[in-house]
Order: sequence, then C-alpha cells, then structure tokens
Amino acid sequence: MSSGGYTATTEALSTAAKTIGDLAEHLLDDNPDLQNSQVTAEKFGRAHTAHGEKYATGAKALWAAVSAYSSTLGSFGSNVGTAGKSYGANEDDQVGAITNAGGSL
Repeated sequence: MSSGGYTATTEALSTAAKTIGDLAEHLLDDNPDLQNSQVTAEKFGRAHTAHGEKYATGAKALWAAVSAYSSTLGSFGSNVGTAGKSYGANEDDQVGAITNAGGSL
C-alpha cells in the first residue's frame, strides 16, 4: 500500500530491514577508535593532563552510547523484518479469503 510516498510491501520492509541491519553491523566496525582511544591524559601535555582524563571518560561514554545505539538499531531492523514477514503472511491470507469468497458466487 502506498500513501504520501511511503510504501508498505514485503519487499520494501525486507529491504529496509537489511539496510538497518547493515548499519547496525557496520556502526561499531567503522568506529574502532571510540572503543580504544589512542589519546591519553599524558598526550594532552603537562598543562592539560586533567582535561585528558575528561576526554578519555567522554570517549568511553560515547563508545557506550554508540554500542547501545548499534544494539537497538539491530533490534529495530529485526522487528522491521518480522513485520514484513507478518505483512506478507496477512496479505496471503487475505488473498485466499477473497478468492474463497468469490468462488462461492
């Protein structure tokens, strides 16, 4: 069904699920520097060492957020895929019901 530019077909939902799943899969792989930052407090210099610790803490928090987002994105992709399968099964059931109803005329 299409309305206002949105399409709800099993193919569209399957494609969206795959795209979302790919994003979730590559999100962590594409950002390895967040997990193990090469920047340390010592590399900030003597005058800025305190800021280095804040940076490291922030980088760890950012990695945790990206990891959680990746997990949530993966779950969302799975849910979209499941919705597409349910949509397709429901569509098949409705076609069968319509065919059966028309056959009794």
